[in-house]
Amino acid sequence: YGYEPLHERLVMTKQRRLYRLNDAARLVGVAPITLKRWLLQRKVREVRRDRNGWRVFDDDDIARIQAYASSSHKPGRQ
Repeated sequence: YGYEPLHERLVMTKQRRLYRLNDAARLVGVAPITLKRWLLQRKVREVRRDRNGWRVFDDDDIARIQAYASSSHKPGRQ
């Protein structure tokens, strides 16, 4: 029917890629719930939201969160 799987979907706006939370978590290398927890606990800066209130991550957000993840996230650590 022409639909792309959700995990493959990304939104293009003005030549900038925007990712949903699940896709952003996959790119960072953490579980979606971990990324959401970091956002809610303000361990990483909140990202922008679309008109429906869903979080959207751009490439800069991904790089910033990857830097946090590699500097502080260790398996089994809370």
